[in-house]
Formats: sequence, structure tokens, C-alpha cells
Amino acid sequence: MKQSTKLLWTLSIAQFLIMQVWFNFSSIIPVLESEWMLTATQAGIIIAFFHIGYVLAIIIYSFFLSAYNPKYIIVIGALIAGVSGVLFPLLANGFWTAVILRTVTGIGVAGIYVPGMKLVSQLFPPSTLGKAMGIYVGSLVIGSGFSLLISGFLISSIGWKGVILLTSVFSLIAGFVVFMTKIPQIPSTPLVISKQLIQRVFRKRNVLINGGYAAHCWELYAMWSWIGPFLVYYFTVHGVQTTNAINYGNILASFIIMLGGFASYIGGKISDRFGRGTTSTWFLVTSISYSIIIGWLTSLPIAFMVILLIVYGFSIIADSPIYNTAITEVTDLELTGLALGIQSILGFSATVFAPLFFGIVLDYYSWGAAFTTIGLLSLIAPVCMTAFKRIEKTPVT
Repeated sequence: MKQSTKLLWTLSIAQFLIMQVWFNFSSIIPVLESEWMLTATQAGIIIAFFHIGYVLAIIIYSFFLSAYNPKYIIVIGALIAGVSGVLFPLLANGFWTAVILRTVTGIGVAGIYVPGMKLVSQLFPPSTLGKAMGIYVGSLVIGSGFSLLISGFLISSIGWKGVILLTSVFSLIAGFVVFMTKIPQIPSTPLVISKQLIQRVFRKRNVLINGGYAAHCWELYAMWSWIGPFLVYYFTVHGVQTTNAINYGNILASFIIMLGGFASYIGGKISDRFGRGTTSTWFLVTSISYSIIIGWLTSLPIAFMVILLIVYGFSIIADSPIYNTAITEVTDLELTGLALGIQSILGFSATVFAPLFFGIVLDYYSWGAAFTTIGLLSLIAPVCMTAFKRIEKTPVT
């Protein structure tokens, strides 16, 4: 196995472990709504502050990437995420303590994704970069969904505190794995911010890709954050007892999210052949169509709902590695870390508001209204990527 491939899989496994903490809170929302008397809006705020911590940390990490070995950023991030996660079941007793601890966890999680993307983008040639990025993004997806699976199977026996504790320990293990891995320092020059540099990372291509990515993240993270609670509600509508509904809802949600690991790989590979703009637009149109209708279909038989969710879960994430790959291809090599950081800031800024917006609409209206509004506001993504497709192959000026 080539050194680059071995490093890709090491980073991917570490990311899988760290990402357990991303949706471990979402997996226990139905329990905390009862135990802490949380409203959907308050749950949305807690999720939003996780993303606020993530975005603020990305800003800092992006500049450190130009001067320091990404290995140490990943290790520090894993430790922060793991320790804050372990403290959650020990200290969190309501809305405000949950907000504080989840914000810190978001700061930690930010230390893995962008540094890893920069390493992957510099380890693989353009002909296989889409596939490699698909594997890396896929590990994020599977890791994120796995905490819902753990909750679905174990929450009845170990409780919500046990679920949070177990999934947080995985992040500490990831930090140790990366610390013990030899990751070369890729030569780079510390960036000096100037008008010319800003112009180089905000070319028309960059703006269109990032606009598409931000709208993609808006839809994706609203759906991922709330698909577990939605399916718990769906099973209760179909007469399933609440305890079993929580188990079934989280297990099904975990599989729908983890399906995205395979979808990311396929999406990245297809984009290597058919182009970044064309492929992303295909998947965007499909997922947005499902976002608009899925919340209104709670009376649908379980078998039909599962089929719809499989297509929905696949299409909503299949385009995700395409944006990361595309931005590295249109950006000068020495600016890759900064460009990826800007992309993540813009994309995950949308994730701050999307779950909160979803929760507010849900509190005042319904599941159908919440999903539909999220879908309609995501339409900017295919508009941006269609425009990008038209200039994708033209020379950079």
C-alpha cells in the first residue's frame, strides 16, 4: 500500500472516531425534551452553538495550517472534543450547560476536517483526488451517523449519559492514533494577508463553488440534525411505543446518514468522470426534491418511507466531496489551506442557522413545513453549480 493511501485511511479512521460526537446530542434529543423540558427551538440553539464553536475554530485553524504540521492541530482538536464530551454527562443538567459544553466540543471537532482535507488534497493527483476526497468525507459521514446507531441500540440500557460518554471516548482514542502516526510536514510559507491574496481566493469560480457548498450544508445539516427526532415522531405516529420509537428512529436515522459514506465515495468518483459542476447539480436537484416532500409523508407505510429515505440520504451527501475537490482545483497550491478554511467557514456558518431555523418552524408549524422551507432555501446551490459548470473548463484568469 502506498504511503499516501495508508495515510488517507489513517486520517479517515481518526475522523470516523472523532465524528461520533457530532450527532450524539441529536440522538438523545427526544429523551432530553422530556427530562429537561427542552423545546425544539432550544434543542436547535444547542445544535447551533456547536456549529458556532466549529466555525470560530476553523478561522483560527486555517491560518495555523500554513505554519504548523496539521498532525498537531488534529491531535489538539480530538482532545478538546473528547474531554468536553466526557464532561457533558457529568456536568450538563439543562439548557445553558449544554450550550457551553457543546460549543467547546464544536471547537475541538473543527481540528480534524480542514487539516485532513488539506493533507489529502496534496497527497493525490487530480485524476484520483475526487475518489480520495470521497473516502475522507465518507468517514465523516459514517462517523456522524454511527453515534445514532449506538444510541438506538444502547440508550435503553446505558441511558443518554452512557451514550454521550462512550461516543466521546472514541475522540480521545482518535487523538492517540494520530499522535502515533508519522505525518510529514508539507512545506508551506506563512500567509501574509493582502488585497491580492484575498482576490486570489475569491475568484468567480471560488465564489460559485462556495455558494453551492453553503447552500448544500444548509440542507444537509438541517436534515442530519433532525432526521433522528423526525423518525422517532414517525414511528410514534404509526403506533410504536415511545421507548421503542426512540430506538427504531435512531437506528434507521443512523443507517440513512451512514449510507452517505458510500454515497460520498460514489459521488466523488462520478465527478472525476463527468465533472464537478454537472455531478453536483444532479444530486442537488434530487435531494432538494425530497426535502420539500418528506416531512408531509408521515402517514406513508414504513416500507415506502424507508425507500424514500435511502434515496434522500444518498443524494443529500453524494455531492459533498465535490465542493472540497473543486476548490482545491481552482485555487493556487500555496493557498489551499486558506481556501478550504474559507469554504468551511461559509458552509458551516449556514449550519449554525439551519438546525435552529428548522426547530423554530417545527415549534410553530409542522415537520412538513420545516423540511419544505429548508429545501426551498437550498435552491441557491444548483443555481451556483450550474453557473460553475459553464466556466469549469475555461482557463483561469
